[in-house]
Amino acid sequence: ATLYKKANGIYGNLKKTRPITKTDLKNYLKVFLNLNIGDKKICPEHDTPMDYLWHCYNSDFDNSVKSGDCVVWAGRGGGKTLLAAAATLLDSIFKPGCKTRILAGSEQQAQRMFDYLAVFLRSGFEDFLAEPIRKNICVFKTGSDVEVLTQSAASVRGSHIQKLRCDEVELFDKQILEAAKFTTKSTAGIVGAMEVLSTMHQPFGIMHELVAKAQDCGTRIFKWCIWEVIENCKDRSCSQCPLNSDCQGKARAANGYLKIDDCIAQMRRSSRTAFESEMLCLRPSLENVV
Repeated sequence: ATLYKKANGIYGNLKKTRPITKTDLKNYLKVFLNLNIGDKKICPEHDTPMDYLWHCYNSDFDNSVKSGDCVVWAGRGGGKTLLAAAATLLDSIFKPGCKTRILAGSEQQAQRMFDYLAVFLRSGFEDFLAEPIRKNICVFKTGSDVEVLTQSAASVRGSHIQKLRCDEVELFDKQILEAAKFTTKSTAGIVGAMEVLSTMHQPFGIMHELVAKAQDCGTRIFKWCIWEVIENCKDRSCSQCPLNSDCQGKARAANGYLKIDDCIAQMRRSSRTAFESEMLCLRPSLENVV
């Protein structure tokens, strides 16, 4: 019993210890949240999900970083919402006084990110909370808090916070997005940041514009596709696999979580242009465009 109590104490102390390196952070998420975040770049021009998470987390501890803004362009099932929820938890417990707001293309999507956060908190992080989790608000003992915003001018314009996470920004009302750009402000120890996350559905849509502007301004863009998050392929014959023309052996080097059979099913039930847009992140879909 004494040994168990001592081990429990060590485990609890480790949970409160801030990860210092990227490897520390990956191990922290694996041990305490049971998340194995992909950190293997498969496509040369892409990033990994872990690159995005490290940027969010480390931007406030690296004095050379002047802006935490970033654009995340990833495919369907690429874990964008889950990763943003994990980033929100890390900000709330390791950055005292950090105020984070979640804004999404729909109320349901915003609630999904908050629900991920609530699941994380209820899996052993309850001691960090200052009060019980409410429907769309949680408050931490560190002085940090998280709240879901609605897609309204009053909700967005009334906020002055450090972190704004905009999920599925392709579905935003443009006026709301423009208003949201003025909500963040830095404090002494926390860099103000607006993160936009989405697939790129439409040619010349909101995400297309944001990526182009980020390239012009030097804002960090994180991009990954199906190959950075697909599970490792071990026993399949490439010549008989429906994904082979796109894969070309990439899945043999992957270490993600997306089931290969699910990806095959999605490819078969979708059009070629939709698959290239939603899963391969090659370009926005040109279907129904005149």
